[in-house]
Amino acid sequence: MKRRLFLLAPLLGACTELTTPRPPEPPLDLAGRVTANPTMAILDAAAADFAEGGARLLNRPAATALAVARLEWIGGEFRLGRRLARLPDSYMFATRRAVAEGREALGILPDATPEAAVSALVIASRALTRGDAGAIEVALASSIFVLPGARPVISRLTEPGAFPDAMLAITALRDEVARQVAELQVDHRMMVEGQIFGNSTTGLGPGTGY
Repeated sequence: MKRRLFLLAPLLGACTELTTPRPPEPPLDLAGRVTANPTMAILDAAAADFAEGGARLLNRPAATALAVARLEWIGGEFRLGRRLARLPDSYMFATRRAVAEGREALGILPDATPEAAVSALVIASRALTRGDAGAIEVALASSIFVLPGARPVISRLTEPGAFPDAMLAITALRDEVARQVAELQVDHRMMVEGQIFGNSTTGLGPGTGY
């Protein structure tokens, strides 16, 4: 009987993997290209966004919106069943601080969900890239942003300030994921769209909608 259970264990594990819901695909804008490994592409892009504390984002509102959208998506991937859920909690906590930093910079409501923030920021980035005044006005009126009376969203996007927490958190996270893949500590298939790193019981906390 024990031998049968031993032989069945790999099959049961495979069945569990097949029945695990796939994480939603990220918007193509975040990776910047079609790729079988959007997670690594988004981490690479985010690390470049926030290099030198995000200095390259000054006076680039479309790029700033997209950079913070990437940050929001990365933060959401630490949730149960998502791609980064099995990484050590230290990376999650650092990313939580980075997400809060991005939200404060752009005036995003603390209880916005990652999905709502990513969607609104990607739409804003597209409108700003096109220079479509009407679309920009609609995008920046999204309910994820603070109520009227605060600093205008376009001003925040144009001069967002420094992102020291994002620079440190995303660089460290990108390097750790790349290291694990290079050293075969994770299955390459887990990095491909539709697969996951695994599960965790911790989230990013109620303060950021995670």
